Amino acid sequence: MSHTIKVRALRDVSAVALLTILAGPAFAQTLPPAAPESTTAQSGTATETTTTSQNGTTTQDAGAGQDVVVTGSRIARPEFETLQPTQVVGAAQIENRGYTNVGQVLSEIPAFGPPGNSGVGAQSSFGPAQTFVDFFGLGTQRTLVLVNGRRFVSSNTASIFGPVSAGTQVDLNNIPTTLVERVETVAIGGAPIYGSDAIAGTVNIILKRNYEGLQIEGQAGVSQMGDAPDQRLSLLAGKNFADGRGNITISGEYNRVTGLTAADRDITATGYFFGTPATPGDFQRVLYPNQRYSAFTIGGVPFSADEYLASDFGIRNAAGQLLQFGANGTLVPLDLGTPMRQGYISSGGNGYNLPLQSNLLTNSERYVANAQASYEFSDRIRFFGEAWYVRSKGVNLIDQPNYNTALFDVAGAADGNLLISLDNPYLSATDRATIAANLPAGQNQFYVGRALADLTTGRAEATVETYRFVGGFDGTVPLLGRDFKWEASAVYGKSITNGRNFELIQQNFANAIDAVRDASGNITCRPGVVNATIPSIGGGACAPLNIFGVGQASQAARDYIFAVATPRSANEQLVFNANINGPVFQLFGNDVSLSLGYEHREEKTQFDPGAFYYGEPQADGSRVQYGRTIPIDPIRGKFHTNEVFGEVVVPFVSSKNELSWLKTLEFDGAARYVDNSLSGGDVTWTAGGRIGFFQGLTFRGNFTRSIRSPAITEVFNPTSRAFDSGFDPCDARYVGNGPNPAVRRANCVAAGINPDTFDSRFSNFTIPVTVAGNPNLRNEKANSWTVGAIAQPAFVPGLSVAVDWVNIKLNDAITSLDGESILNACYDGAGYPNQFCGQFNRGADGQITTIREGYFNAASYEMAGLQSTIAYRLPLSRVGLENAGTVGLSVNYFYRDKLQTQIGVGDVDHAAGEIGYPRHSGTANLTYEGKVINFLFQGQYTGKVKFNLDEAANARNISGLSDWMVFNTTVGVKVNDQFNLRFIVDNVFNASAPFPATAVGGGTRPYFSGIIGRFFRVAATARF
Repeated sequence: MSHTIKVRALRDVSAVALLTILAGPAFAQTLPPAAPESTTAQSGTATETTTTSQNGTTTQDAGAGQDVVVTGSRIARPEFETLQPTQVVGAAQIENRGYTNVGQVLSEIPAFGPPGNSGVGAQSSFGPAQTFVDFFGLGTQRTLVLVNGRRFVSSNTASIFGPVSAGTQVDLNNIPTTLVERVETVAIGGAPIYGSDAIAGTVNIILKRNYEGLQIEGQAGVSQMGDAPDQRLSLLAGKNFADGRGNITISGEYNRVTGLTAADRDITATGYFFGTPATPGDFQRVLYPNQRYSAFTIGGVPFSADEYLASDFGIRNAAGQLLQFGANGTLVPLDLGTPMRQGYISSGGNGYNLPLQSNLLTNSERYVANAQASYEFSDRIRFFGEAWYVRSKGVNLIDQPNYNTALFDVAGAADGNLLISLDNPYLSATDRATIAANLPAGQNQFYVGRALADLTTGRAEATVETYRFVGGFDGTVPLLGRDFKWEASAVYGKSITNGRNFELIQQNFANAIDAVRDASGNITCRPGVVNATIPSIGGGACAPLNIFGVGQASQAARDYIFAVATPRSANEQLVFNANINGPVFQLFGNDVSLSLGYEHREEKTQFDPGAFYYGEPQADGSRVQYGRTIPIDPIRGKFHTNEVFGEVVVPFVSSKNELSWLKTLEFDGAARYVDNSLSGGDVTWTAGGRIGFFQGLTFRGNFTRSIRSPAITEVFNPTSRAFDSGFDPCDARYVGNGPNPAVRRANCVAAGINPDTFDSRFSNFTIPVTVAGNPNLRNEKANSWTVGAIAQPAFVPGLSVAVDWVNIKLNDAITSLDGESILNACYDGAGYPNQFCGQFNRGADGQITTIREGYFNAASYEMAGLQSTIAYRLPLSRVGLENAGTVGLSVNYFYRDKLQTQIGVGDVDHAAGEIGYPRHSGTANLTYEGKVINFLFQGQYTGKVKFNLDEAANARNISGLSDWMVFNTTVGVKVNDQFNLRFIVDNVFNASAPFPATAVGGGTRPYFSGIIGRFFRVAATARF
């Protein structure tokens, strides 16, 4: 699409939004001045006249001066005059970059932090490959995602084990990129217009409408290593009827991605980690390669006692070499490499390679179907409707397996060392003699530490089906001598997630490893075993399991020890909305516009863990797990809201009555009362304005009070058992951290712990905890403001600059106080002990035995940053090159001044400048658009970061990562009016992720392009 924007119409327009106009394909597709159907319906803009271009895409031509509706407002106004910082990515940019997911689109905007979940990195087994975005790093639950200005049903699993924090987050896998007209993002300000959840901002995905024609697109990609292929096929078709009064548009899209594991890239396979040297030095932790564990291996480490230090209790051969079971099930040397202080973690050697048990990219497959229809019954009334069906499947390829080790429990317990008899028939005579020679006299059993990675791989899959229906009417009605615009709509959505995971049946596993020989010499299970009550895959009698070595288990044994777990989550949403808006009177010759409306919303959630995860009920009402996971509780809950809202725009001075010294003066205000059935009533509001003293320069600012209501999981979660790990403040590695290390140390000493030598298991492995919901939760409340300027100097045609400062302060934030937060709040407080100290227990040895976690209005967040954009568009005809095309440049820069969290009065966690949240980041697009050739060259910059801003100066020998740039390019060829080709290269120069990005958690997603390496795509589009 194309549209000529007059210079007059450009005055006072948000430069950020104008990237779509000024930069052309460099940043976004050129936008028509009229709002798309659903935004029009939502806000009631005037009816547009549609014309069809040669390539089949329908434009909307309303003529100069047409008022439009922008995200963050329901009142139409000239062009894109916005009060809040607004950024737009259009269809042309999405097409040029070859994106298959709207989450990838938003990754180009520096203000967005790493996604809360995506197909990259570690995954939840209850929703692998789902994509949830995080505006400003305040949490995915505080970014409101809309489609055509309306809410979309959430696919987030309502469980404490779900993919992201509790909330009604929208999975962006549900949105077909082929159908996207543009994506608008607005910082803060959305809560009074749309209700709860818009604390950080609003993402509004606007779809193409009134399409006439047929478009078929195919795309395929592969990395330069020949792996991680992806494919996309799409179809878009539309037809006008009834002399243009009606239209029906349908679209379909198929996406497939083949995943990767850590073993597929050298940078992750090398296994860099920060280890604690055995001999203290200048730094507490030092970077090492090849992390290995000797307390357990995939073949198994034999011990003479129920211990985990192979150096002290391991089995040795006659030459004194430590031993482990090799791949074929016989004893081979165990090389400890360079042991760390703990004794069971090493650099090098041939112990267990834990870093390889990491997912880099999930397998995913997605089918999306959408239909849109509209019909104008008259000039005053129009019907509109949408229907959606989405089926997406994600597969987490690998994760940590189940372990048997003395680090987790006593021998014979589910997670403790395996207790093996010397007469085990799978043990060779030679190995039996070697082991026996290491045992105390009379001891006829030994212990084995083992990672069950050849049995429980961590592979998990989930299928999500989403249904959504939208229907409504809009139009105009004469009131007060003027035309008012009205809309009434209903939205129903349902999302169902079905998991399918292979899980170990502990009772059957214990039966299977206790192998003996029968009277005929056959290896069988010990007679008299009792099978678990949960059906196994095979459903038959006990089959003996060879636990020594790698892959030695028979298929019969595998079928006996495994069951299929089938968790299921369902979310339902119902929204009724009615609003009316229009000019109520004139002030100084300008229309004062008012919008009023009502909304009713219902949200329902239920989570069923399935029989396996639920566990086996006992006579006393408790439950016992079938496998290694604790019993998982079902969750069921619902809430509803009744909301009334209003908005007013008062233009005191505009182009109609501008003065010589004052060109623009406008006040904008909005308020919304939300009555939530769980958290009660609350008011959210915004107020601000724009002022311009010179032509081409406008200042703007606003203040917003926004809210987020408690999520169903946060309120209704029963007291559930879980496992957690974190930094114990009394551990020798972390006692020097915190806001006041001296206070922390003194409190640890008062607790009877020697912080100079204490090595906390909580900091090395998980421990049992409980997590409970809280029916007394209150709404989160945020006070936010922005102030900025927009410059479009007449002496540089085509140049637009926008700079805005954004400040958000969130109080009463709902948080599940994890173990680390509780421990920090206890030991960092001046008055020890405080109430947080009663939330956990330590044993006589100082080790934490349990922590009582839960949801509380106990956190506060602060975010502040500078968002700026420069956009320039130069038709080459201006420099004498007629018909030579157009060059565009856009630069989007974000400076993150503050991003911090505080739990109660505890330690402040500073994140601005850490991985994923650099202080400086930006995206630049340079484009050329000609008659035959289109070109895009993009650079993405990530500033230098620290691993942890709050840790002691001597915590690590490498404290962070250097700054980093990655470049991408697209070359498009217009073969003719109906057919074009695009060649896309991501990471053109094959830039590696900054070293050592993969040595700490959180480095995979922000630097994934540097991990996967150069990536090629080719795409073809045919339009008829």
